[in-house]
Amino acid sequence: MAHELWVLKGDTKTNITPMIGTLTWRSNKDELGDEINFSIAFNDTKYFPKNPCDIGDVVVLLNNGKEITRAIIVDEVKNGRSPIGYIGFDYAFYLNKSDAVYQFNKLSADACIKKILKDFDVPIGNIVSIPKSITKIYNSKKVSEIIKEIITAAEQSLGMKYLMEMRQGKLYIEKQGDLVVTGTFQLFEGGNAYDINSVIMSPSKRRSIVDMVNTIQVVGNNDKVVLTKSDSKMVNKYGRLQKVVTLDQKEKRSAAKVAENELKQLSKVIEENSVELMGNDNFRAGRLFKLEEPITGIKGTFLIKDVLHTISKGIHTMKPNLEVK
Repeated sequence: MAHELWVLKGDTKTNITPMIGTLTWRSNKDELGDEINFSIAFNDTKYFPKNPCDIGDVVVLLNNGKEITRAIIVDEVKNGRSPIGYIGFDYAFYLNKSDAVYQFNKLSADACIKKILKDFDVPIGNIVSIPKSITKIYNSKKVSEIIKEIITAAEQSLGMKYLMEMRQGKLYIEKQGDLVVTGTFQLFEGGNAYDINSVIMSPSKRRSIVDMVNTIQVVGNNDKVVLTKSDSKMVNKYGRLQKVVTLDQKEKRSAAKVAENELKQLSKVIEENSVELMGNDNFRAGRLFKLEEPITGIKGTFLIKDVLHTISKGIHTMKPNLEVK
C-alpha cells in the first residue's frame, strides 16, 4: 500500500501500517486543522505485537514517502478485545483549545496572525501579505477564533478569500483562488493514471436560499446604522434576507466596500454538491475543484467545503462536499 502511517516517539519511528484497519482523515473549511482516525488491532495473546500508540504521540501519514498530514493523538478508545480506536488532530489543535487576550493597534492582519502563531509555537509555512490594518481588542477568545475573525475582517474589506491549512506541521495562509486542484488515481501501484472525473459515484445536488443574504446593514460599534445596501434584483425575487455587519468607528469609511464584498459572497442561491471519487491526497477543504456531472447537472468550479478520505482494504476513496465558489 502506497499510504503508510508512522508513529513518532522522540527519535523512534515505527511503521504501524500493518496493524491498522480502516484509516480516515478529514478537513473542513470552517475548522482550523485536520483530523485523522484509525484503529490498531488488539490481541492479548502472548506473541501478538505490543501496541506502540499512546496519547500525545505524533502520527505521520505518508504516500510514497511524501507527507500528507501529521497529527497528535488526543483520544483513545478501548472496548474489550476490539481494535483500539484513536483520534488525532494536527498542531492547530492547540489553537482550537486555547483562550487568549490580544490587543492590536494598526497592525497588518498577517503580522497579527504571525505574532499569535509565534506565541503558541505553531510553525509557519507561508503567510501571504494581508494588507488590512487591525485595531481591536480580542478578549478571552479561542485563539483559532481570533485568527478567523482577523481573516474575516480582511476578506470583508479587501474582497479577497483566503485559505488556511496545515502542511507538514506548518500553517499556511494563501489566496484561495491560487489553489485549484486536479486529480488522477491508480487502481494499483505502477498502473495507469486515470482522471478523477472519469469515475463519479453517488452524485447529489442541493439548491437553497436558506443561507442567502441579499441585504447588508453596516453599523458602527455605537450601534448606529452607517448604511444599508441591497441586491435589489434578489430582494424582489426572494424577499429581504438581511445580515448586520459591525465595524469599528474608525472603519466607517470602508462601509460601502464591506457591504459590496459581502453581497458578492452571499447574495446567491446556495448550491451544495456531494460526490464520491477515487482518492487523491491533494483534495483538501478550502481548495477549488472543477467538476462536470451530467445526471444531476453539477458543473463548474467549486469550493471544497469539506472532504473525508478513507483507505479500506488498500482502496483510497474520498467524499468531498462542494459549494459554488
